[in-house]
Amino acid sequence: MTVTSKPETSVENRVAGWLTPEEFSILETVCDTFFPSIEPSEGSSEELAAYYRRSARNLNVAHLLAETLAFENEDEQKKFHKLLSLLDSPLGGLMLIGSPRKFKSLPQEKREKYLTAMANSPMGQLRQGYQAIKRLAGFVYYAAPDATGVNPNWEAMDYTPPSPPPADAPQPIQPLKITEDTTLEADVVVIGSGAGGGLAAGELAMAGKSVVVLEKGGYNNEANFTLQEAQATPELYLKRGTLTTKDLGVVVLAGSTLGGGTTINWMTSFRTPAEILEEWARDSGIDDLTGASLQASFEAVEQRISVASVASYNKQNQLLYDACESLGYHAGVLRNNSIGCEQRCGSCGFGCRYGCKQSTMKTYLQNAYARGARIVVRCSAEKVLIENGKAVGVIATATNTETGKTFSVTVHAKAVIVAAGSIHSPAILLRSGLENPHIGRHLKLHPTTTVAGIYPEKVYGWRGVMQSAYSNEFGYLDGNYGYKLEVPPAHPGLIGMATPWFSPRDYRDQVLQTANIATFIILTRDKGEGSVTLDRFGEPVIDYVVSVYDRRHLKHGLRTAARLHFAAGANTVVTLQNKRTRLDRPAGGEVSEQQYREFDRMIERHGMNPNRIMMFTAHQMGTCRMGADPKNAVVDGNHEVYGVKGLFVCDGSVFPGSSGVNPMLSIMGLAHRASQYIKATV
Repeated sequence: MTVTSKPETSVENRVAGWLTPEEFSILETVCDTFFPSIEPSEGSSEELAAYYRRSARNLNVAHLLAETLAFENEDEQKKFHKLLSLLDSPLGGLMLIGSPRKFKSLPQEKREKYLTAMANSPMGQLRQGYQAIKRLAGFVYYAAPDATGVNPNWEAMDYTPPSPPPADAPQPIQPLKITEDTTLEADVVVIGSGAGGGLAAGELAMAGKSVVVLEKGGYNNEANFTLQEAQATPELYLKRGTLTTKDLGVVVLAGSTLGGGTTINWMTSFRTPAEILEEWARDSGIDDLTGASLQASFEAVEQRISVASVASYNKQNQLLYDACESLGYHAGVLRNNSIGCEQRCGSCGFGCRYGCKQSTMKTYLQNAYARGARIVVRCSAEKVLIENGKAVGVIATATNTETGKTFSVTVHAKAVIVAAGSIHSPAILLRSGLENPHIGRHLKLHPTTTVAGIYPEKVYGWRGVMQSAYSNEFGYLDGNYGYKLEVPPAHPGLIGMATPWFSPRDYRDQVLQTANIATFIILTRDKGEGSVTLDRFGEPVIDYVVSVYDRRHLKHGLRTAARLHFAAGANTVVTLQNKRTRLDRPAGGEVSEQQYREFDRMIERHGMNPNRIMMFTAHQMGTCRMGADPKNAVVDGNHEVYGVKGLFVCDGSVFPGSSGVNPMLSIMGLAHRASQYIKATV
């Protein structure tokens, strides 16, 4: 995940700093096994011939993969050393393919069997090791551009890269430059600038409060949104886009840039459903969640960020909508927070080039900046300063991008708002010495997987408004638990990462069909939960395994999505399971019920355990949950942390349970409601 696929001195230095030459050679052999040079079929065009003959070594995949992993901490790198050690051991060969030979000494065919055995091993650690390399290698192979700014595989995929950002785009916010150890004074310091933090900063600054905002990521806007997947992912996403649960079972997508998730999300704007609010109120003991004040906050937020129904569909969304109608399922039109979005790009996940997306950066943070708020980017909050049971400030570390130097930033304030998201907010509280046992617990992720349909016509899943249609037909399979069907974007790197690998030729054949693929996602409301703890470096560790209960809903969704694809005209459907899970339409006919039943059994046989199927989350919730009883919650109904006056949490971590819908508007409504209380008390 980097800008160029040509190795540079800095890349070599980083790789040499943590991999021995022998370890790198093993890694290079693995990448070459995934992506060897393949002899094209007879009669292939020059373009296709070049695509099949292009190896991992041609694109420096191992170098770029090693460079990405060089940013991991020492413990994560140790795990990778162990993986490479296994590959270098005859024991690994004996265990996986019955041949006591090192991976490098095996011929290509045996190496392929070795990797396939890892992918489907009953040992979770072996599946995890397989995915650690395969996902990144697939991303790099299809996303990393060369020195000309283009990945050579894009032409064969019929993928058109975005144009460069406009040279004259304004930068309406000027973050505070930190050139030395700095101490600031403020009424309120806000940690995080996304849906909760950005909104709180704007509300408080507009109320006349002196505000400082600390953002872990950088300042990116129309002037430097390249929309290049390999550049934007490490720049705009938490942990450079490599964040996962600790067993790699769920890929975690979270924003880390000014505006947080609102800068890179797909703009879907659901209010928290009334039945979920009733459940939250019952479980938390906070009756006000079902009252008029939260609905008034929703209305105020929707007006400020311009929430309205999406005006038009791209091909993927149209297929979902039409299929639902043809089967008699609920088909709905989504609302989003944009102005003037006209299906121009399809790269919402990498920032809005045209300024249409009304993120907190474009709205509340701009309001805050206009009223004197100081914004510090590339600034990591270490802990909250607490004196005599009251929050009095924050200690942080800021990096000056011009010099690369880091400096301490101390902010003294009358109140502290932690809004770093459900992964980092509990980490900050834990590093601050708080001992509430519920900090970091009750993590909800809305675990998500997908079903791809291969259509006879072009779909171009990367073009147009990301989400405009959905179905809630199965949102309430069991009480308030079930799943929604939505549509995601699909750019080359994500496709390369998620596409199952069965052999080098099969894999490249699959990806070659990308322009004809539509993808439906199964977004579950999870009843299961996980946790966030700290590693020995003080960084968050996500422990979450999709529960048996939630897997049942995911499997139900996989079966439903397959039927919808065929109703929409697909010829083939595939899941993201490690074992081939595919159903083809009979020539000139329809899929029979017997075929559907066999497909259902195949889904069951091939499994939903960690790293047997690709799982994603873009929604993290619940790790600092609110409640009326301090024995069962972290914050009270006003989002104030129990036991610490003046310390508030304003992000998705306060949810008493999962929201069941894309959570941006839920976060913003709750943060708006809490901000009215904070205004009156600071």
